[in-house]
Amino acid sequence: MKKILLAFMAVFAMSNLNAQEYRITKGGVTDSLPIPGEPDETYALYTPRDYTPDKEWPIIFTFDPLGRGNKTASLFRLGAENQKYLIASSNIDLKAKPIDSIIKIATAMMNGVLQTLPIDASQVYTAGMGEGAQVSSALAHIYRNMAGVMAIGNSFINQAYIDKNNPYMFIGLAGKKDYMIYEIEDYVRFYDDMDFPTDVYYFDGKENEWPSAQVVSNAMTGFTLEAIKSGKRKSDPVFIQNLFENEMAYAETLRRTREYYSAYEKLDRMGEKYEDFKFEDVIDDKKKEIKGSSGYRSQRNNFKQAISFEREQQREYEHLLKADIMTANFQNIGWWAYQVDELEKLKTGGGDAKSNMAYRLLGYLDFVSKREFDNIVNSKDPIDIKIFVSVLRTAINKNDPEAYLKIISLASADGDQETALLYLEDLLKTGFTDMDALYNIEGALDLVFTREYNELIKKYLGESKFFN
Repeated sequence: MKKILLAFMAVFAMSNLNAQEYRITKGGVTDSLPIPGEPDETYALYTPRDYTPDKEWPIIFTFDPLGRGNKTASLFRLGAENQKYLIASSNIDLKAKPIDSIIKIATAMMNGVLQTLPIDASQVYTAGMGEGAQVSSALAHIYRNMAGVMAIGNSFINQAYIDKNNPYMFIGLAGKKDYMIYEIEDYVRFYDDMDFPTDVYYFDGKENEWPSAQVVSNAMTGFTLEAIKSGKRKSDPVFIQNLFENEMAYAETLRRTREYYSAYEKLDRMGEKYEDFKFEDVIDDKKKEIKGSSGYRSQRNNFKQAISFEREQQREYEHLLKADIMTANFQNIGWWAYQVDELEKLKTGGGDAKSNMAYRLLGYLDFVSKREFDNIVNSKDPIDIKIFVSVLRTAINKNDPEAYLKIISLASADGDQETALLYLEDLLKTGFTDMDALYNIEGALDLVFTREYNELIKKYLGESKFFN
C-alpha cells in the first residue's frame, strides 16, 4: 500500500482540472458522469431534493469494490437526503484494475468534483467497503482537509502519513459474520489512541457486504454531529432531535426483535455520540429497560463465550495450518475438512452468537489458507508442499477453482495423471464451466489430449474439444 500513497501524492500534485458542466437530477442519482481526463471512466452523483448551487455542500466520495456507483449512491441516499450531503460514487471496478490505475482514476474523480460542484472544503468525506475502504482510507492520508472516513469491513493505515494536527473522524462498520470485525475494532482503537473522533457500528452481514441504508444513515450522523460540534455546521436543535430519534427507532427495532444485547450495545455507543446534546437520561432509561429484559443476560454471556472461543480457535488454526504445510501432512487433510463441516453446521444450529462466530471462523480459515496458497505456489518450495497446500485449499474452500487447477497442473507435471483426473472431476462437480481454462492448464498438455480427460469434461459439460 506504500505505492498507493506515493501515487496519490503524485496525482494530487499534478491535477489541475477544468470544471465541466452537466445536468444533474435533484433528489435522485445521476449516473455515468465522466471523470475528467479518464476516457470510459465514470461516477454516479446523488444530490438532495433541495440542492442548489448557491450554497456549499458537504460531500461523501464512495468506493465499491465492483464499481457499482449507482447502487452505492442509492444506498447513501437516505442519509444524504435527511442530512444534506452530496454523494459522488465511483464506477471504478477495483477488482479488475491495477492499483496505479485505480489511484489515478479515483484522484481524478475527486479533484474533478471538488473543482466543479459547490463543495464545502471543510466537510469532505470518503466511504468504502472492502477494497473500497482501503482506497477511501488512503485518500485521507493525502487530502489534508479530509473531515472523515467511513470504512466498512477493511481499512488502511500508514502512521508516517497521518498528521496529528489535522484529525479527521474515523467510523468503522463491521458485519457480525465478517472475520474482519476485529481488524475494524483495532483500527478504531488506533484512532482513539491518536485522539481522533471515532465511532463503530455492527450490522448483520458477511464479508464484502454493504450494510443497510438505515445503518449507513445512522453512521453518517457521526460525521454530521462532529461537524456541528466543531462549528462547521449550524446547531439546529430540531435537526439534532430528528437524528437522535431516528437512531433511537433503530435501537427499538433491535429490542422488539429480541436482539437485546445488540440494542444495549447500540444505546451504549449512542451515549458517547450524543453526550454533548443532553440526551443522557433518555438513553440511560432505555438501557436500564433493556438490561432488565429476561433475554439480555443470556445473550451477553453467549456473546462473550463465543468471542473467547473464537480467539482461541484462530490462534490454533494459524499454528496448526503452518505446521501441517511445513510437513506436507496429508493425513490431516481430513481433520481440516471436518472442521469446516462442523462450522457449517454451527452456522444454522448454534444460536446467533455461535452462528456469527462460525461464519467468522470460516472466513478466517478461507483467508489464511488462501494467503498460504498464494505464497507457496509462487515460491520455490518442493512440489509436495505445493500439492499439499492446494489440496488443503480444496478441503477448506470446496468452490475455489484456482486450487483444483493448480493440483491438476502439478500432478500432471509430476506424471500423476490419476490424481489430476480425480481433481478434474471434483472441479467439474463444483459447477465449473470454463472450457478454455481446462484446456490451458500449465504443465498438463499431455493430459488434455487423453481420452479419459475429455470424457470427464464431456460428462459434465456435454462436450469436449477432443474425442467427441
